[in-house]
Amino acid sequence: QRSAQEAGELADTIRAGALPFRLVPKEINSVSPILGENALRVTIRAGILAYILILIFIVAIYKLAGLIASIALGSLAVATLLFISATGNTLTLPGIAGLILSIGMGVDANVVIFERIKEELRNGKTIGAAIDDGFHRAFSAVLDSNVTTLITAVVLYWLGSGPIRGFAITLGIGVVISFLTAVTASRIMLKAISSEKFAKNPKLYGA
Repeated sequence: QRSAQEAGELADTIRAGALPFRLVPKEINSVSPILGENALRVTIRAGILAYILILIFIVAIYKLAGLIASIALGSLAVATLLFISATGNTLTLPGIAGLILSIGMGVDANVVIFERIKEELRNGKTIGAAIDDGFHRAFSAVLDSNVTTLITAVVLYWLGSGPIRGFAITLGIGVVISFLTAVTASRIMLKAISSEKFAKNPKLYGA
């Protein structure tokens, strides 16, 4: 045991920095900014490739309706990027992931709608009636899936920080825009083109 005087002297020595010790670096790592640049490049390429593959798939399955959906999905991506830019947010790597996921949500919504339209066409309805009834039947399912994803984005933004918030912002914006493009833009374009003579064949809608 030491006396109070010795303890005080030791405390003074520690505060003065006179203890005989030195820091020896065991490992030094440096991260080059090239790493971030490469990751950004790879992510953008992956997003573009995934987008192209999605367009090929949806056009091959749903023909004319798939082409309309492709235009709507392109509008979704552009509108999301414009909104992010207008609000002064920065598009980070997690943000790009959120954008890709929101496009996936848009594809999901269109697939649900087109499957309902195909069912109505199989039941013998006209193109116009099948489009109206298909959108009406699919609306609740599309709304539920988008609302649940939007709730997830809100929770991530509320509890997260940094890149997590960037992902949540992009996802939330993309989900709202994807819902609007799926239930409004796609429907308006389909209704407009279905009145043309060449668009009267149910096979053009995947039926």
